[in-house]
This record gives sequence, C-alpha cells and structure tokens, in this order.
Amino acid sequence: MKPPLILLHGAIGAASQFNNLSELLSESFTIYTFDFEGHGQRAFNSRPFRIEYFAENLSEFIEEYHLQPADIFGYSMGGYVALFLAATRPEYINRVYTLATKFDWNPETAIKESAQLNPEKLKEKIPHFADALQQRHLHGWEQNLEHTAEMMLHLGNNPLLDKTVLNKVEAPCMIAVGDADKMVSQTETENFASFIPDAQFRLLNNTQHPLEKLNADLLKSELEEFFI
Repeated sequence: MKPPLILLHGAIGAASQFNNLSELLSESFTIYTFDFEGHGQRAFNSRPFRIEYFAENLSEFIEEYHLQPADIFGYSMGGYVALFLAATRPEYINRVYTLATKFDWNPETAIKESAQLNPEKLKEKIPHFADALQQRHLHGWEQNLEHTAEMMLHLGNNPLLDKTVLNKVEAPCMIAVGDADKMVSQTETENFASFIPDAQFRLLNNTQHPLEKLNADLLKSELEEFFI
C-alpha cells in the first residue's frame, strides 16, 4: 500500500500546479491536494487571508480524509502553514518537507514582497503571468492578489514562526531551499531550520523559486528519500 502524502501549494498558487508532479509521485505515494480558501477552485471565505485560517483548512482536510497524522510536502507558503499546524496542533502532523518557504517576515520584507502583487502592474508588465493567474483562480485572481498582499503586510508585523514557536515542532522535518532561489535565502532557511528540534537542512542544486521551474525528478527523489 502506498503511503499518503499531502501537497500544499504556495501563495497565489493552487492545487492544479501539482498536476504533473502528482502524476510522477503517484508511483510511490497516494497523493492528496487541495486549494486553500480563495485559491484555485475554492471560494473566498468571509475573512482575510491568514496562515491560521489556511492551517484550519489543512486540519479539516486531514480529518475529512482520515490522514491524521499526515505527511506533508509544503511548497513556499504551504510549508509555513504546515509548520504552523505542526507547532500548534502536533497531533495532525507526522512529518514535513518544506521547499522555498520564506520564514524571515518583517515590515521591510513584507512591503517588498507585497509590492509585486499589484494586478494592474502585472497585466501591464507580465501579461502572460496575469493570464495564467486568471486561469488558475476560478473566483478572481485580482482579489486573490489583493488578499495575499494584505496578508503579507500583516505577517510582516505579526510573524508566526519564530524560534520559540518552531521549537515546539515535534515532527521530523526537512527544510529545503534552492540554490538559485531569489526570494528565499540559504542563510534564512538554514537559520530557521536550526530552531526545529528534529529538522535537517537541504540545499537543492540548480533550483529556482517558481514551482513550474522545479526539477520534478529531483523533487521526487527527495520526497521518496525522506518519507519512505
């Protein structure tokens, strides 16, 4: 019987981004994916985007599919969500592998990252990306970006994962980042990985931040090695 594995997408992402990877990983795992509220095929809730609410989406999914405690691969924001749930509700989490997760949130970094999520500027400067976002989010890509930018600013002033919180994570973790990631640094990732009692740090060669540019075969090998 193949072990179950949940794949969590990142900010302004969706479960559909994992279609190709899911097919590849299905050789070794029973793959589960879902959209966080306000992403992909899932409607917005009557509340702002918050890591706490996404963690609630995750715990509800784990309960619905009887996956507790779950093995999780979290890409970017998905990794942040998984680790937050592991720290606050450890009974839900078995093991976590994160990739390209930004941990060092402060007002300056939040302003920098959120400024890149202006729908009008994207339509003007990167129209093909705006088109991709429109196709990705059924209930409104512009609203998704606006909610995400607001969440980043809130997180910059109220970071959830610090040394004290991460020290509560009991689950074995692999905290990885690509050597060509321009959003998340090796130093940042390695530093925050050291706060987790049972965590390893991994630097992936020739790996950029965008999910679509990941080497799927390399990631498949990484996840098999860690989870099986």
